[in-house]
Amino acid sequence: MVKFEISTHINRPVADVFKYMADPAKLPEWNNVVEEATPSETPVKVGTKIQTRARFLGRKIETTAVVTEHELNKRYTTKSEKPFQLTISTTTEPEAGGTKVVAVFEGEPAGFFKIGEPILARISKKQFQTQLDTAKELLEAQVPAER
Repeated sequence: MVKFEISTHINRPVADVFKYMADPAKLPEWNNVVEEATPSETPVKVGTKIQTRARFLGRKIETTAVVTEHELNKRYTTKSEKPFQLTISTTTEPEAGGTKVVAVFEGEPAGFFKIGEPILARISKKQFQTQLDTAKELLEAQVPAER
C-alpha cells in the first residue's frame, strides 16, 4: 500500500481554490499527467464519474474515477480502480488570509506498478507536489478576488 500526503498554502480565498481544484475540466491545466478529464455531469457531486486520460511513468492510462465526497469548499474525494486502486482526498481550509490545501493519496499498486512500489511512492509524491505547486502558481496569478 502506498500512502502519502502533500500540502501547500495558496494566497486565494477557499471558495476560489476549491472551485478550481474540484473542477475536472481544469485538471489538465495544473496536472501535467492528465491529458483530459471529463465529468459525467455538472455540477460535480457525489456519484459523478470522471473519465480521465493520462500518462504516468511513460504509460498511457485511461480510467474512471468516482466522486465519493464533495463538501463544498471543504473536501473533495475521488476513487478509481485502474490501473490500480487509488483514492485522492483533497481538503481546503482557511489559513493566514488564504487557503491551506492538503491532498492525501492512498493506493494499492498492481501489475507493473506493484513491482516498483517503493520507488512509485517517492516519484508520485514528488510529481503530485509539483502539480499542486503549479495549481498554486496559476491561482495566485489570477486577478485578486473581490471581497
